[in-house]
Amino acid sequence: DGLFVAAAFKSCSSSVAIGIALVTLCHEIAQELADFFVLTNYCNMSTPKALLLNFVSGLSVLLGGIVFLASEPNDETTGIILAMSAGVYIYVAGCETAPRVEKSLNSRWHRLNMLIQ
Repeated sequence: DGLFVAAAFKSCSSSVAIGIALVTLCHEIAQELADFFVLTNYCNMSTPKALLLNFVSGLSVLLGGIVFLASEPNDETTGIILAMSAGVYIYVAGCETAPRVEKSLNSRWHRLNMLIQ
């Protein structure tokens, strides 16, 4: 995720870069909360240890941004990274929202109408 945010700030307008940073922040908060609940409820890990591991794994976002900015990639590489980031975020959004939408559709007519629109 750090690669994506750094690439956005390097080559996109500031409003687009801030938008990507906010989307990444929302994604990371949800992911870290889920990780914390898994570590504490299913792995029987203590709260301080789970928080420490979550913090360390969250640092990978910063590391990705630092590596990207330190490597000074060309425009083609930056474009590829931005395209990959778009695919990742579309995939995550689809995986998170599609099951919820499907549960709310009661009949075949509702499902067909959703596909048409």
